[in-house]
Amino acid sequence: MSSSNILGLLGLCRKAGRIKLGFDPVEKVLGAGACLILFSSDVSPKTKQRMLKKAEVFNVDHITLSETSDDIWYAIGKRTAVMAITDQGFAKRAAELHQAASSRPTENHNEEDTDL
Repeated sequence: MSSSNILGLLGLCRKAGRIKLGFDPVEKVLGAGACLILFSSDVSPKTKQRMLKKAEVFNVDHITLSETSDDIWYAIGKRTAVMAITDQGFAKRAAELHQAASSRPTENHNEEDTDL
């Protein structure tokens, strides 16, 4: 459920023009309005490391999503592993959704009910 929430939020960000998609556009906006950097779960370690070094200079927070770049592609129409939200409100909500998803225990739907 939270997966669809974060992907829905990314869709809203895109429609509002408050998200940059891809390494180069994110790099350009780092010193000029990036509020939060998001990485897909399948981002290249080298790409992530390069972006984090640049983000550290400008003190921009980051999160790594549980969604892959393909999941992001299906949700917003562009396959990307690096994104930057440029709106403080959207960034705050994305961080809240990510935190809620990270703190929620995983459910095992394969367990059989033995209390019958």
